[in-house]
Order: sequence, then C-alpha cells, then structure tokens
Amino acid sequence: MRPTTVFVDRDGVVNRKQPEGQYVNSLSEFEFLPGSAEALAGFTDLGIKVVVVTNQQGVAKGVTDEKMLAQIHSHLNAEVEAAGGRISQIRVCNHLAGSCACRKPDIGLFEQARSLDPEIDFRESAVIGDSETDIEAAHRIGARAVLVTGQAGAAVRPDGTNEVADLSAALNLLTEPDVV
Repeated sequence: MRPTTVFVDRDGVVNRKQPEGQYVNSLSEFEFLPGSAEALAGFTDLGIKVVVVTNQQGVAKGVTDEKMLAQIHSHLNAEVEAAGGRISQIRVCNHLAGSCACRKPDIGLFEQARSLDPEIDFRESAVIGDSETDIEAAHRIGARAVLVTGQAGAAVRPDGTNEVADLSAALNLLTEPDVV
C-alpha cells in the first residue's frame, strides 16, 4: 500500500550524518546525500505528504544554535522545492534524551504533526529513518517502517521492517504498484 504521509528522519537519511556525538552546526556541514532531494520531490509528485522528524539534542547541549538550525531547515526546504518537492512540516525535538515525550523513539513529534494536519493517518504512513529509534517510533504509531542502511541491497526483517540503501530506494519501495 502506498503511504499518504512519509515521516523522514533528517541526519543520515536526507543529509550526511556527522560522526557520533557531533552535530550539523552550519550550512557548510549540511550536505545532501545523493538523490535525497529528488526522492523527496518524488514523494511530492505522487501526492504523498513529507514530514521531516528529527532529534536535535545539540541545541539543549548548547553546541547547536537554534538560529542556525532554522537556517539549515530553510535551506533544506529551498533545495527540496528547487527539486520540485515540498516538505509539509519539519518537527524538531531539541531536548536532551530522557527529558521529554517528543524525542524519538517517543511519538511526540508525530503527534505534533498530526495535530497540525488532522488528515495524517499513522496507519497509512511510513517512517523512514537510519536508526532503531526511528523504527521503534514507526512501530509505536502503527506505520510502515523503512530503515536506511547505506548498504546496497534490500531486505525485510522479521518484524516487517524494510531495509533499503537510501532515500531513493525507499521511494521506489513505497511507491511500487501493489502486486495482486
């Protein structure tokens, strides 16, 4: 079934992830992964809402500036629009781990998105992420789970999670016609 909404993690799915414990702190550090802006545009072309959901605890740690985060997200929106796509919402948890109900794998970011757009149906959605916290969040809301591994090939885990190489492969997987 083709989703009506895709919830997409940012770092490691849309853009190159910084080494563990480091954060994207400037526009120069925000580097789109190959084909990611075009894949987001592909979802848009098919009428699928794109919602970016991202944990950014670097803000709470004082190593990421909120104004710079807003500039990075403005750049993200502009580049996706230039590719022909549209991001409906960007939901950010900028809290420390364990201090809120919005940080993935908790589902607060997803609930925020749905409260702003009541047409979002979690059961008709997919969550695309690169970590187990993204996959756990997908399962908690009853959405299809897609794990971006960065490795060639595709697989299905015993829990039903699809594994794909990148966001373009996720687009192909989620939009291929249903086989009857």
